[in-house]
Amino acid sequence: MKYFDVAVCGGGIAGVAAALAASRRGKKVILVEKQCILGGLATAGLIYIYLPVSDNRDVKIAGGLTEELLLRCQDYGPFTVKEKWSGIPGADSGDAGDRYCCCFSPAGYGLTLEKMLRESGVELYLDTVITGVRCDGKKRLTEAELFCGTERESISADCFIDATGGAFLLRMAGARVFPETNYTTPWFMEINRNSGSSYYFSGDLHIQPLPAPAEEGSMEQVLSPAEIQEFLRRQYREIRRYYDAMSAKERKICYPVHLPGMPQLRKIARIDAMAEIKPGEAGKFCADSVGIAADWRKAATAWETPYGALLPKTLRGALAAGRCINSSGDAWEVFRVIPAAAMTGEAAGIAATMASEQNIDPKDIPITDLQRELRKNGVIIHIDDVK
Repeated sequence: MKYFDVAVCGGGIAGVAAALAASRRGKKVILVEKQCILGGLATAGLIYIYLPVSDNRDVKIAGGLTEELLLRCQDYGPFTVKEKWSGIPGADSGDAGDRYCCCFSPAGYGLTLEKMLRESGVELYLDTVITGVRCDGKKRLTEAELFCGTERESISADCFIDATGGAFLLRMAGARVFPETNYTTPWFMEINRNSGSSYYFSGDLHIQPLPAPAEEGSMEQVLSPAEIQEFLRRQYREIRRYYDAMSAKERKICYPVHLPGMPQLRKIARIDAMAEIKPGEAGKFCADSVGIAADWRKAATAWETPYGALLPKTLRGALAAGRCINSSGDAWEVFRVIPAAAMTGEAAGIAATMASEQNIDPKDIPITDLQRELRKNGVIIHIDDVK
C-alpha cells in the first residue's frame, strides 16, 4: 500500500488547485482522476471560460492559485486577458464583457494543468477510478482503493480531499449529501461557417452552447447510474436535434468536431457540512472565511466562503473542494464555477497539509492559522480586505 500525506480525488480545477497547494508545501501528494485529461468540466466538458474574479466595483477579489490558474489558462490558446488586467494592448479575452476573466483552449489548458502538477511533484494517477474506501472506528477516512487498467491498488493518506464534483469519495465513506436541479444544457465544439455562433473560438471554430429544452423539466437529483445515463441520453439528443433542424446543405458548413467527454452536470451533490452557504448571503462577513467568490452572472456583491462548508459533518480526515462544498440554492450557482473551485481547492489543500503536519483532524485546525497561511499565498480572505 502506498502512503501519502494528502490524497486528492478528482482532477478538475478544484482538485488541481488542492494538489498544487499541498505539494508546494513539500508534501507527498497523489491526485486521482478518472479522465485522461485534467480540468474536469473546463476541459473534458468544454466549458471553456474562466469566469470573472472581479467584483461589482470592477476590482480583483481573488489572488493565490485562483488568479494564477486564470493567468495560466492563456498558455496554449488564442485568448489573452485584457490590458486592464495586465494583458497586452488590444488583447482578446474571448469574452464580450470587461471583467477579469478569459476563455481558453480546453485541450491547451489540459496541457498546462498537467505540466504544473508534474513540475510540482504531484503523483498523477490518470484514467483511474476509486472503487472503495475504508474508515476506522472513529469515522476517519484512512484508505481508498484505486482501479487502473487491470489492477487494483490501495492507498492511505493523512488527509483526503474530495474534488470529484459530486462528492463521490465522501459518499462512499458514508457522508450525507443533498441533490440539486440539473438541466440539459450541452456545450460542444463545431465548425460554423455561418458566423452565427455567439461563442467563437478561432476563425470558423466555435464553442456552441444549447439552451435547456423548453418542453422538458429538470432532473432533481443525479445520484444513480440510471439518472446519469438519462442525462447523457438527453445531452446527445439535444445536440442531434440542433443539427437535424438544419438542411443537408447547411450541415456541410456547420458540423460538430468535438463532443464533451463527460456529463456536463453543473450541480450533482453537495455535502452535509459544518456550515452552509445559503442564498442571500452575498456580502456577509464570515469569521472563518477562506476566500472570496465573485458572482459570475453579473457585477454584484461578492461572497465570503466559510471554512465549515468544506468540512463533512460525520467524517474525519477529509475535506471537500469545488462544486460539492455545502452551498445551496442560488449560492450553489455562485460557487459551482471555475474560480470558486480553484479558491476552495487551494484552501482544502493548505488545510490538509496543516492537518497532516500537526496530526489533527481538519476540523481542529485553528482558523486564524489557516487564514494566515492562505494570505501568504496571496489569497484575499474577506471582502473588506479588497482595496
